[in-house]
Amino acid sequence: MIAPNQTASRWQCQLWIAGLILHLGSISPAVFAQSNSQADLAAEGMIDEEQWVAEPIAMSALPVPEEAIAELLESGQVEFISGGPRPSVAAGLRSTGFINREFDAETRFNLSYHFVSRCRWWWSDDGIVVKVRYPELKLKVDHKVWFRRRPNDLSRFWDSPLVQHEMDHIRLSTDPRVLSRFESAVREDESLRFSSSEIRSVLGENVVLNRNATPNANNRTSRNNRSSGLSSDQVRKLINQRVRAHFQQTVELIEIRYRELDRQTAHGSFAVPDTGPLRQWLDHSSSDLADATSPDLLSR
Repeated sequence: MIAPNQTASRWQCQLWIAGLILHLGSISPAVFAQSNSQADLAAEGMIDEEQWVAEPIAMSALPVPEEAIAELLESGQVEFISGGPRPSVAAGLRSTGFINREFDAETRFNLSYHFVSRCRWWWSDDGIVVKVRYPELKLKVDHKVWFRRRPNDLSRFWDSPLVQHEMDHIRLSTDPRVLSRFESAVREDESLRFSSSEIRSVLGENVVLNRNATPNANNRTSRNNRSSGLSSDQVRKLINQRVRAHFQQTVELIEIRYRELDRQTAHGSFAVPDTGPLRQWLDHSSSDLADATSPDLLSR
């Protein structure tokens, strides 16, 4: 049956990604100065860095970046912090695959989506069909870059290979082609089909599937207190299941690119190769959406 009224839904989902993303493994040589700073004492093994509290590095304390970096910082909503335990380890997130290896920096990206949907639905032979539009659909990303130790010379902050490697990570997760890929995939999927088994998987085994429900009875309750049809809220949950699937694919694509950056540069120890997909991702982030993905890497 066709639902009598269009419905609007608002959903937001956030996902923090860290651990197998993000790292620079080049270790700066310890400097043993006469002053008993925390960094010096930590280098001598007298202070446990894991017990420090992370402190922000204010943008106002950094030199004015060149225009391209400034735009990247703005689009990526970047925050810098230093000290304390490595965030991915403290949060118990996925392992990087390196045992007992210390990293000097880590970039975490937080990806979130929000949408408003308008839909109508009717029963099919084995479930329902939902026709849906999205008046609002947004994907946002922000980043937190952690340094094990606060850089000593902030005046040369943007010239640091450590910083430049982490900015390459941010370039990958702010690539507009990757972000627009999510929106295009969601909007193109205008007719959603949900089988009875999928409906029960999302809404629970106790959901009542009544193919004889009339449009006006869609949100009513019958005498035996069973729903005579799916409610608007239930249909919105089904829609969100599909949107989230596209969202997860976007997350996985960024993860693939983060891993590839670290693999090809040994976590920043070497320069990015002059040729190949990785160089293209970094150099041509504003090119056509059709060039945004590499099929062989997407299948890894």
